[in-house]
Amino acid sequence: MRIVSLAFVFSIISAQWSSESAYLLEKNRREIGLFSPYKIGMNSGSEIGVNKFLLMPSIYLKQEAPKYNAWKMARKLRLEYPTPGLKWMQSPLGKEMGDPNMFSLISTQFSIPHMVSFYAGLIGTKGDLKLGQLSLNGGIGIALNGKKLSNDATVDLPVIYPRLSVYYNNFVIKSGGEYARLLSDQLYYIIDYEMYLMPGNGGRYAFEQESVLVWQKSNWLNLSFGYKLIVGEYPFGGQAHLLPTINIKFGW
Repeated sequence: MRIVSLAFVFSIISAQWSSESAYLLEKNRREIGLFSPYKIGMNSGSEIGVNKFLLMPSIYLKQEAPKYNAWKMARKLRLEYPTPGLKWMQSPLGKEMGDPNMFSLISTQFSIPHMVSFYAGLIGTKGDLKLGQLSLNGGIGIALNGKKLSNDATVDLPVIYPRLSVYYNNFVIKSGGEYARLLSDQLYYIIDYEMYLMPGNGGRYAFEQESVLVWQKSNWLNLSFGYKLIVGEYPFGGQAHLLPTINIKFGW
């Protein structure tokens, strides 16, 4: 259970930096990563991504939008169904061992309703990787049926809490930025940040800053590693965490 929980955390961590520019995958190109979604470049000037973690199914659509001056623009829509994952966090293994709360991240005393969330945002990108590429993004997420979920049934962990906060608060405001630049033909770095504002919830905000070094061996293999610094206010108080990040992606 502990190993699977860590894999879930790293899946969320690494899924964010690779898709936050306004550029889309080339038509008919596919990518999949150890800790990132399965992505497909579509014929209609759009990109689709599917979360491989089946207990937290989600799908996103990224589409080209009209340019704004020198900024390339895209819009991103995302739909998520968290109920199976939240129920899994109540630890079926603990129930089988006679202690329902053993290994659980959410107490079994809470009922997990069927919920969905929808996120809509805009992304703007300026520049290129050779001289430096800057991307900025912002959007809002809303949840349906979250009022039936107890405010005490939170997962007070970095990375996970801000992404699930929409179900306790009914909405979340998200903004971020990314700067990427080539170091050589096969090596580049990415520095990004994400900000979650959660008004009305037990936690008020979460700030995440990530830096990674990426080795693009070819158009089919991509390796990255770095760190993620997380500072946030959780229901039990403010905390800071520093976590390693790593990912291996394949494309064809």
